[in-house]
Amino acid sequence: MTRRLKRFGLVTTLFAATAGGVRSSANPDVIAAGQAVLDRHCVKCHGPLEQKSGLELDTPEAALKGGREGPVITPGHPEKSLLLLALLPDAETHMPPKKQLAETDIAALQAWVGELGRRDATNLPTATPPALSLPGPVPAEPSAAIDYFLQAAWTRQGVRPAGPCDDLTFLRRAQLDLTGRIPTAAEVAEFLGDSGPDKRRRWLDRLLASDDYPRTFREVWDVLLMGRHSGRREQRRKDNGWFDFLEDAFRRNRPWNEVVYELIAARPPTPGGRGAAWFVFERKNDHQAMAEAVAPLIFGTRVDCAQCHDHPLAREIKQAHYWALVAAFNRSKNVDNGPSEVGESAIGGFINFTNLKKESQPARLVLLSGPVIDEARPAPDVKEDDAPTLYVDVAARAKVPKFSRRAELARAATEGNPLLARAFVNHTWAILFGRGIVHPVDELNSKHPPAHPELLDWLAADFRAHNYDIRRLVRAMVNSRAYQQASPAGVERPDPSMFAAAAEKPLLAETIARCLTVASGRTESDPTLRQALIETFPDVLPRVTRATIQQAMFLANNVQLEAAFRRATPTNGAPGPAAEPADQVVRGIFRRTLIREPDDAELDRAREYLLSHADAPESARAQLAWALVAGPEFLVNR
Repeated sequence: MTRRLKRFGLVTTLFAATAGGVRSSANPDVIAAGQAVLDRHCVKCHGPLEQKSGLELDTPEAALKGGREGPVITPGHPEKSLLLLALLPDAETHMPPKKQLAETDIAALQAWVGELGRRDATNLPTATPPALSLPGPVPAEPSAAIDYFLQAAWTRQGVRPAGPCDDLTFLRRAQLDLTGRIPTAAEVAEFLGDSGPDKRRRWLDRLLASDDYPRTFREVWDVLLMGRHSGRREQRRKDNGWFDFLEDAFRRNRPWNEVVYELIAARPPTPGGRGAAWFVFERKNDHQAMAEAVAPLIFGTRVDCAQCHDHPLAREIKQAHYWALVAAFNRSKNVDNGPSEVGESAIGGFINFTNLKKESQPARLVLLSGPVIDEARPAPDVKEDDAPTLYVDVAARAKVPKFSRRAELARAATEGNPLLARAFVNHTWAILFGRGIVHPVDELNSKHPPAHPELLDWLAADFRAHNYDIRRLVRAMVNSRAYQQASPAGVERPDPSMFAAAAEKPLLAETIARCLTVASGRTESDPTLRQALIETFPDVLPRVTRATIQQAMFLANNVQLEAAFRRATPTNGAPGPAAEPADQVVRGIFRRTLIREPDDAELDRAREYLLSHADAPESARAQLAWALVAGPEFLVNR
């Protein structure tokens, strides 16, 4: 190991231990963890699809009811619970049949049974909580409404929320969420120098009016809608107008329902909107991939578990809903050798699907949101003729039929579909608060009820009533007291579903790259480093945040990252590094990287490190900055 890496390892260890007391989210809720084991191993035979012995295990409430032979769980007593006893290797009636659960799974179920003994029936994750007792009319102003509903929930649960965050924390949090980077030294000075009582509101309006905001939301929604991209795929998205289309939607604050209509219909009304077709085009005529991609967008939930049978966990999601979406796209075909266009046939595409009972059923256009799109289906022995009169323009490069399944799906999804607004509200809440009101964010279904149903209902109705105004929704969330809470360190946090303290949100890879540019004092980003970060930190709104050894090794050893800080410039306005007092250097690096002052212990240790390497001051400065950005505090928004 070189002297440089030894020195860097020492400083990384030093500051990872002292960087603000950041806590990880490594302890999942025991109810959720236990239910996940049942979902993986037991629900196929004891759930919506089949109820052997009359026993259902897809929810804690159902499990507590037991089966035909009586209760299988004694809450709080795993050692007395028949369900747990049947999992033991020497059990007379062993479950699951012909399989032995791992010790970790059994331990999770033991903890689950123990936790059930400590919770009442209204405090289970899948239980519908009783209606909130509201002290008066709901405020009309959306930020106030958010705080009103959350305060009522906190009061009911006896939760004490965190206090407000300080100005620097708010500035860093809002800049990361809305502009995808940490604030510059000039922005910090300007914000702290503003003594106006409404400076946070004014700063928020400034961020929403910036060019950074639409780019940042485009980066997030690109991954949510299309999945992660590599170099060549990213370039194709750029070249085919996808990035421009998505970014323009946020820049012009286009109504979300209009944006979604164009994504599904894939025939934008103007040449400037041609990038919308890429949502369908990139799936390369894979109609099932199209169906699986559009479901979370318009219904808020994945439906791919319903491909071969009704959804095994969410009873309302039927196999027919999955194949209805496939049928809506299966007349579509990419038009190659030119602009990205998706044609559509006027005939054919009538398919059947087979359920678990081997029964064949026609795929009708019946949607999870309720509507049924009527379409005449020819008799089995009738051959359809693809006549020119069936198309809007027979000479068009991409054919548009007079009856278009895609257009009908787009219309049904964006007109009178309450799930569209709920899905977008839930995703936006997750982007800004770290998790959705429904978690996971793409499972808005009966298996995963909202933690705050009245709040989600109100925000979705307000979003629809104000013409799907994205910027208004974002402004309401960021202006709320809930968003501006502190993130207490070193103390027991409230249940994350209560939103009673600011969450620690992992940064998007693109955001990390941009923050590194600011923190290292450079003006130009390194595209090679950015791509490497995307490959190393690919997650966006992950269900569970987990750091990996690959990420740690990247932060400690990546040559582009080292080069970025080796070229770091001196603190703004300061003389060269050899002439600067060590305290001034340390404070400058902390302000530029972590957007805060070092505490006394950090200042002492960093000063000691710089003075012990006075023979190479520039290298020592770079190592110190590198250590801070490789630590947990830099890599989360809190």
